[in-house]
Amino acid sequence: MEKQRLKKWKWYVSLRKECQWLEHMAREGWFLENIWFGFSYTFQKGEPKNMMYEVDRFNLPKKPTLEEIKHKEIFMEMARELGWSEVTHDEILNYYLCKEEKEGEINELYNDENSRTLHAAKYKLFFHKKMQELIFWSCVLVILDLLLSVLNLFWNSVTPGWYHYFTLTYVVVCNVCSLFYWKMGIKQEREFLLSKDEWEKQQNSTDKVIRKLIITTRGLNRFLCRQEKEGYLLTQVTATKYYFEKKKDLDWIYTMDSRYLTNQRQKNRQMQRFQDKKDKLGINNDWQIQSLKDAQQRGWEFVCALENRALIYKGVAQEVETLNDKKYDNSLRGISLIGDYGLTLLLAGGVGALVGGLVAFFNI
Repeated sequence: MEKQRLKKWKWYVSLRKECQWLEHMAREGWFLENIWFGFSYTFQKGEPKNMMYEVDRFNLPKKPTLEEIKHKEIFMEMARELGWSEVTHDEILNYYLCKEEKEGEINELYNDENSRTLHAAKYKLFFHKKMQELIFWSCVLVILDLLLSVLNLFWNSVTPGWYHYFTLTYVVVCNVCSLFYWKMGIKQEREFLLSKDEWEKQQNSTDKVIRKLIITTRGLNRFLCRQEKEGYLLTQVTATKYYFEKKKDLDWIYTMDSRYLTNQRQKNRQMQRFQDKKDKLGINNDWQIQSLKDAQQRGWEFVCALENRALIYKGVAQEVETLNDKKYDNSLRGISLIGDYGLTLLLAGGVGALVGGLVAFFNI
């Protein structure tokens, strides 16, 4: 009797979600047989089972050590002793292993912190090496293009016109792909550092993330208070992304503090302001220590920091004192959003545009 097979086409960024889908297919009686190019799957029909799937990689570096050469054989032997069997592998050497789930047994291949750390490091290293390769060849093309352009000043028509467009296109594509590989490395590392139960709990979490650009302190407070009324409390923040956990608590209000605002309080107290001339990168945390002291004295509780540029506090509405003068509520959050590097870039761009405009104007 001919075996019944099924073809499916899917593409997953998350290997964890891919394994979860393979487990779902097994519960419906379809078992992974082969995979091509990361998106073409072949399944074989069988009796429905609760199967567990894991993915690992065993590609060798250019100059492998004896330990690296033997690693795959040792690992596979250990996996077989634990009941895992190899199913297939794809073109970038992701090896798929499976095991029938049995109650009372260890149903997770990476069941301790050390093994999860090593597993996660493999994927981060793989994707970040891909990123480095793209950046390297992008730099080679740019340097070659510049050299040919210099030669073209002395010998006309040395550089074909299409080469400049090819270089520009290649550099843009390389940068986009490099960003993708960088994000993939971080994503896979974060997921594989979690146990299977922790990852599934995270997937089923009622927490949420909101992307939003908020430019004033007053606007930030209003936004966070609205979320609080819906039962979401702030846990982390980036320039445009806010992370919340579902937890109905007290009637919180929020405030934001920065080095500028801390220095304003220092000025009002006739105390020395935080201005470290050697701190070109803005990473000296002296102002943050003072900010925490000021906030705690007024009843505020630390929530999170936006890198080293701003601190966010929360407090019960009737129990906290104002941290900063209300006149700063509508002040722009410019530095806290873009940082010193972003501010420098904007200023440099403005000066460059002004100079370029003046040169063009007087040449006319």
